[in-house]
Amino acid sequence: MGRRRTTTTRRPAIYRRRRLPWWLIIIVAALIVASRYLPEHFEERGVAPPVEPSVADQEYVVRRVVDGDTLLLENRERVRLLGVDTPETVAPNRPVEPFGVAASEFTKRRIEGRRVRLGFDKERIDRYGRILAYVYADDGTMLNEELIRAGLSKAQIQYPYSNAMKRRFREAEAEARENERGLWSLAAEPRP
Repeated sequence: MGRRRTTTTRRPAIYRRRRLPWWLIIIVAALIVASRYLPEHFEERGVAPPVEPSVADQEYVVRRVVDGDTLLLENRERVRLLGVDTPETVAPNRPVEPFGVAASEFTKRRIEGRRVRLGFDKERIDRYGRILAYVYADDGTMLNEELIRAGLSKAQIQYPYSNAMKRRFREAEAEARENERGLWSLAAEPRP
């Protein structure tokens, strides 16, 4: 008796199992190992760990000022000043707005390369993943309020944060408007 020969048909491509490329497996393994040792890396190099929005008493170094109301910390976290909206300087497809450069320079002079303390409110992360905070300079002044007082930002009171802070920002804005500082000098009529 002879053996019966069976013919196999090839399965269609949708039923075949695909193997992961070897380089993808290596990358995933490297990422897993890196995520395991990343916290220790921060501690060894003296870099602040990622910002934990529930902890307000830590200090962070401002690596770079992105624009008047956005900072990049040394640990690569982005911080957006709460209750402040300075004129744009880096928005794509938009021209630089009046006093935008002045607001950026003001923020740079005050805190770039220095230690700051962050204060938090109801919302702690915005829709872009930036940390929302009150930023306190090393001399104890609040950068958010100082930008408004200098007339380099309007108070943004439509967002959900402390009524006490909203009141404080409105008072700083009223002072800037009364003294025709920054943005408020544009609307002022020339004096004889």
